[in-house]
Order: sequence, then C-alpha cells, then structure tokens
Amino acid sequence: MIGKIEFKKRRDFGQVINDTFTFMRQNFKALIKTYFTFCGLFVLASMSSMLVYQYKMVNIINTIGNGRTARGFGFGSIYGLEYFLSLLFSLATYASMTVAILSFISLYVQKGNQAPTTEEVWGYFKYYFFRVFGSAIVLILMLIVAFIFCLVPGFYLFPFVAMMFPIMVIENGTFGYSFSRSFKMIQENFWVTFGTLIVVWIIVYACMSMVVLPTTLFSMIGMFTSKTPHMSLPLSMATTVLQSLCQVFTIIPIITISLSYFNLLEQKENTGLMERITNFGSTEKPIDTRPEEY
Repeated sequence: MIGKIEFKKRRDFGQVINDTFTFMRQNFKALIKTYFTFCGLFVLASMSSMLVYQYKMVNIINTIGNGRTARGFGFGSIYGLEYFLSLLFSLATYASMTVAILSFISLYVQKGNQAPTTEEVWGYFKYYFFRVFGSAIVLILMLIVAFIFCLVPGFYLFPFVAMMFPIMVIENGTFGYSFSRSFKMIQENFWVTFGTLIVVWIIVYACMSMVVLPTTLFSMIGMFTSKTPHMSLPLSMATTVLQSLCQVFTIIPIITISLSYFNLLEQKENTGLMERITNFGSTEKPIDTRPEEY
C-alpha cells in the first residue's frame, strides 16, 4: 500500500504525473471541501455573469437567424458589462483556486503529510489572495502579448509563469522574487517541466470536454439542422453551467506544478533529503518510501 505522498523528494516525469493523481485520490474530500469553501462564491459569480452573457448572445444569434437586421448589435451590445464581469470573476476564480490549493499543499507539507483544516487554509488564503490575484492580471497580460508574437514566446514563458505561484505562496515570495527564482529553478529543466504541464493540461481539457460534449453536440446539431441559424437557449445555458462546474478539474495541474516545484527544489538544494537525514530513526511521520530517481 502506497503511503502518503511526500512532496520533498526528487521525481522523474512519470512520478510527477502519477503522484499528482495519487495525492488527489488520497485527499479528495479535503481538496474538494477546500475548493468549494474558498472558490464557490467566485464560481457562482462567474457562472451567473456568463449565463447573462450567453442569454444575450443566443438572442442576438436567433434574431439574426430569423431574418431580422443585425443593426443595433454593436460592440457595446456584444461586449457589455456582463462580458467583462465574467472575465473578472473567472480570473478571481482561478486566483482563489490557486491560493487555496497551494495553501493546502504548503500546510500539508508543514504538518508532516497531514491534511490541514479549513481554518488553517483560511489563514494563508486571506494573506495571499490579493497578491496572487494582482500578479495573475499582470502575468496574463504578459502572456497575451507573448502569444501575439508568433505563439513561441508564450509557450516558452508558460512554465515559468506557472511556477511563480508555488514560489509566491510556499516561500512567501514577492512578484519580483518569484519571477527571478522561477527562471533559476526551471532554466536547466525546461523541457521536463514544460512537457509535464502540457500532458496534465491535455488530460484536464479532455476530462472537461467529455463533460460538456453531450450538450455541445446537441446544441450544434440543433443549430445546423434548422432552416435558419438557431441556438437552443436551455442547451446553451446547460453548457455554460457545466463549463463552470468543470473548473474543479484545474485542481490537478496546480498539484502537478507543486510537485514539480518541490522536485526542482530538491535537485538544487536537497532540503527534503537533509530533513530525512536529520530525522533518521524517527517513526513519528509516515513518509513515501518509494525509491527516488537521481
């Protein structure tokens, strides 16, 4: 039987991915509780604004499909307040999820591989949320600019940006410190880190797509089989709700980047190895006894 996941150890590509799902399985209830406790309000706000926006867009498309003029549907009608609110709340959802899960993991490590309480996570969450939220806005704008330049710079920066958040929460790093330390940690392990994140995100998007696929297919079938372009409002609303609920899957890559962080930290500083040597002979804390890869 596999013991509780020990974060402070070296891992290869396969071990990072396997331990991501092992940790998720071992702490499923606690992670889901943490997610809905700290992210539930933002998810509801994001979903509500997206539903309002979707309602407007369906009406616009159906109006045009019925042969009515598109005059009057300008930029303000399509990209109204609800659109920008949905973007804002979606970003807040991502920031809250990142802070909540990273706080959970940081406390899990500090407590000797024991799941923290909600009160303990809250202490971290209220301290780091606005720092991560503000940093996320800056980093997303940076990635957008990078992707505009032939996509390559955006893909190059992706793992460095992802690594900044564990540094920010686990090491209490500022934006500048986290940015520079991320480059120092990843520069010699870029392809392994990049490949690990890409594989996990492919798995996550595949899971999310499977959930929303039925309503999306029925909506598309209804739209293209009618004589005029027509979208089903109930199916569109159902798809939006499912997409919002599927954000829970993004817990997985946050765990993955945390394992990658500790893996790189161990390669450079051997903090976990030194702790195990110091605590040699102690049986108080159960650890993962699987062999490490060097």
